This record gives sequence, structure tokens and C-alpha cells, in this order.
Amino acid sequence: MAGDSFLSDPSKKRKRSSKVTSTSKRSKGGRSTPVPSSTTPEYDEEISDVSDSDEEETRGQDEEGYNEDELSSDEEFADENAADKRRRLAKQYLENLKATELNEVEGHDFDAQDLDDDILSRRLQRDVAETKGYVYKFLGEKISHQFDDHIESISTRIGSKNLTSMTSHYPYLYTVSKDAELIKWDISGRKPQRIKHVKGGSKFFKLNTANVNANHHWEQINCVAASPDGKYVVTGGSDSRLIIWSSENLSCLKVLETRSAVNSIAFRRNSDQLFAACADLRIRTYSINQFTQLEILYGHQDDITDISALARETCVSVGSRDKTVMFWKIAEESRLTFRGGDSVEKKRKKKKTKPEEETVEEQEELPFHHEGSIEVVSMNDESHFVTGSDNGNIALWSLAKKKALFTERLAHGLQPRLLPQEASAETSLEIAGQQVPEPQPYSITAIHALPYSDIFVSGSFDGSVKIWRLDQEGLRSFKLIGEVSNLKGCVVKLDVVEVPDKKQIKVFVLLSKEHKFGRWLDKIPGGRNALVNFTFDI
Repeated sequence: MAGDSFLSDPSKKRKRSSKVTSTSKRSKGGRSTPVPSSTTPEYDEEISDVSDSDEEETRGQDEEGYNEDELSSDEEFADENAADKRRRLAKQYLENLKATELNEVEGHDFDAQDLDDDILSRRLQRDVAETKGYVYKFLGEKISHQFDDHIESISTRIGSKNLTSMTSHYPYLYTVSKDAELIKWDISGRKPQRIKHVKGGSKFFKLNTANVNANHHWEQINCVAASPDGKYVVTGGSDSRLIIWSSENLSCLKVLETRSAVNSIAFRRNSDQLFAACADLRIRTYSINQFTQLEILYGHQDDITDISALARETCVSVGSRDKTVMFWKIAEESRLTFRGGDSVEKKRKKKKTKPEEETVEEQEELPFHHEGSIEVVSMNDESHFVTGSDNGNIALWSLAKKKALFTERLAHGLQPRLLPQEASAETSLEIAGQQVPEPQPYSITAIHALPYSDIFVSGSFDGSVKIWRLDQEGLRSFKLIGEVSNLKGCVVKLDVVEVPDKKQIKVFVLLSKEHKFGRWLDKIPGGRNALVNFTFDI
């Protein structure tokens, strides 16, 4: 095999003469070789040069793009050591960064040297931070100053029946609803514009194997996600189906069946890998480009209601009433389990560990509510994530610690106390007043963190969306920097979109008349199905 001409280096083969090659091959066989005739060398030279002539003929068909330096590129760097190679690749990488940024600022006046320095420092910091998975977008201070002025919110009414989820891939946004409708929006302008929609129903109960484009959901759609390259849109529903759509015309490309309802899906950044959280306590991973399922992850003991992922081959999920958050390491085939379940005992332990100065009684002690379910989750960076619970808790977690780093209790406050006649059927107001239950907290129904930034937003059915900022020193806590109120409905999904050309971020809030998974909420006064957006300058 070592002497096989098909496995040898062509460049080395051209350097050798045909006589040496043929002699070496025959000598290895141990056979006596007759002396070649005078015509043999010429014939051998013609054969050995066939590949060369073919290559020249092929390259001759494309004379314009041909460069002789390409032939000797391997020979040029043949004597290069590892340090020289790293130096050469680094220079090439910096030149590519300059070329990319210069194309973006083309047509503007600038100092070339200052621009080069700014380009390299900014892009290198961003690339290194994203590669390592660190928070590097510190936008909280800029956004907090803008709450001094009036934040204009733009509301767009949607005729769908009870919205459930949305996703964005700028300049487009996609919404889904309980009546199995998928809508595509253009969000490049001030107000979202409806472009196209497709609607399912009971007539799609059976799969059409003859014509894949004719398929759709036949029950409510619970979740939607757009692929990082913008080519595909994936939806998951209560009909145990994942459907892959073309983002251009919303035509069905493939139907992937699961064993139970799909509650939440998330794409890995810059990849076609999809994570799907299902009601059968399993997480399924898919390759969307290949339309195939990769593997199944087990671990949760209750319904998986939300899932989040960033650039690495990891994801984080919440198991609702099992009160656990699981961080999945796909490549290592392992997981980390974080246990919630905030209780009075845990609260007392935290008070004992605090310094005496910090244990001063608060002016007004808020009532404590036990945590019964962890509902939503979103990743801040590759090692930090935030969760929202049914008792109004928002918790910040880190991979370095099994317990929550910081917990904000009653993040959206308490619901109004019921009137005696609303709480009891007693005719006596005195007796009815004794039966009025304690006010319950507003559960966290949606949470979203802008990837690799220090801000995240949360929503409930209290009519407001709150913006929080992580502490820059160690990312060990967070605080409220502002809120946008007067929102009519239950917040079922939040999304934050970066608009680099305008140096803005747009916050999109999806409102519904009821919770995405059921109808157990009381009727919300003035509730509507709408898409609300507001903008911050960064």
C-alpha cells in the first residue's frame, strides 16, 4: 500500500523520475527485471505525466481564477514550525476581521488607524467572550437611564385564538396560537407587519405521506423556534408533532412525530441542533438539516415546561412540579441537577448566614409562599441562568453552586385580596370576611435573558414586564432597573432582538387572554391577544 500511486503525494511523484519509481517497485517484489528497451523510458514518461497533463487541462478551463502560487502553497509552508503557523493564521484572522468591519462602515469618513484599533479590540473581545461563554454585553446602565423618560410601547392586535409562543430571526418574527395558526411578521419597521400565515385544524389528523406539504398541526401549537441560519421554522404541538417549515413561504417540509406533546423547543446557536422538551419527561435532540432525531435524554420526574440553549452543546431545562433544573452536557453524556423548592427552612438558614448588620428586621415583612413548580428558564451565558416559579420567585443559578445564587421573592407582587362576597357564599359579611384567603403571588409565566448580556426580562399576568440587571461584580445577584406597565393580558412569551445597524434592542411581549397550557387563570380584565414591542437605545 505504501507504494500505491493512488495514495502517494502527487507533488512528490512529479519530482521523481519514472525510472526510479518503476525500479523501486520491482525491487520490492524481489523479481528479476529485464533491461528496458530504448523506447520504454519515453513511454514511461508519457504515462507518468498523464495526471499532470490532465490537471493542466482542467485548470486551463478556468484561467481567470488560476494562481500559480496556489500550487506551491504547501511547499512554501512546508518548513514552517508550529509557532510560525500560529502567527501566520493569527495575522490572516485579523485581516479577515478588518475586511468584514470595513464592509460594514463603507461610505463613512473615518481614521483608518483608529478604526483598525477599534475593530480589533472590539471584535476580539466579543469573539473571545462568546467562545468562552462569558457575559460581555453590559447594557443595564444604558437602559436604566432611559426609564426616566416615557417608554413608548406599540401594541398589535392578533386575531388568533389565545397565543402561546413566538420566536425571532431579525428582521422576521413568528407567532403561534391555540387554534394551530403560524404567522410570519416583519419587525424591521416601527410596528410589526403581518406577511404570511398558515392554519391547521382537525382535518390534518392523519399524516399525508404522499404530499408532505399538505401536512399541518391538528391540535394547539405550544412552541416555535427559528433556525440560526433563518432557513427553517420549527413548531411543536399537543398533537405530538414537530413540524419543520420553510421560513420563506411557510410550506411544510417534514413532520417528526414524538410520543407526547412538545412543550418547548430551542436551537443551539450557530447550529442546526434542536432541543425539544416533551410532556413524556424526555428531551429529544434533532438535526434539522438532516430531518432526523439524534438522541433522547432522561432525568426529569414531571412535565418539562421550558428549555434554553446557547452556543455550546449544552441545554438547561425545568421540570415544573419536580422542582428541579437540569443542565445537560450532551457531548459528555452527563447532567447537573439543581434543586429548587424554596421553603421557610431555607429562608431561615439564609438569614442565619448573613452578617448581623443585614439581619435587621424589614419594615414590612412580606408573607412567605412555598415554591411548588419551576415553570420557565433562560440562559444568561454558558454558566449562568435564571428561572421563574409559580410562587413569584426569580432565581439566579450558576454551574459553580448547587443552590441558587440569589432569589427575588414575589418579583411581580401579590394578587389583589378577594372581597368577602367573592370568597364566600355566606350572607353575613362578618363570617364571609373570615373566610377570605390570603392573597396569592403572581406566578412567573415568561422569562428571557439577552444572550451574553447583563439584562433579562420577566412577565406575569399582573399587567407589567420587568427588566432586571445582573450585578457586574461576580454575577451573583440582580436588581430591578425598570418596568413597562399597562399591558392587558397574560405574558406567555418574551423575546429581545438586537438591531446592530440602529444600535437598539427591541423587546417583544406576547400577550394572551389565558395561560398557554390551560385555562385555570381567572378572566383577566381587558385581556387581549396582542404583540407588544418597545425599544431601547444601546
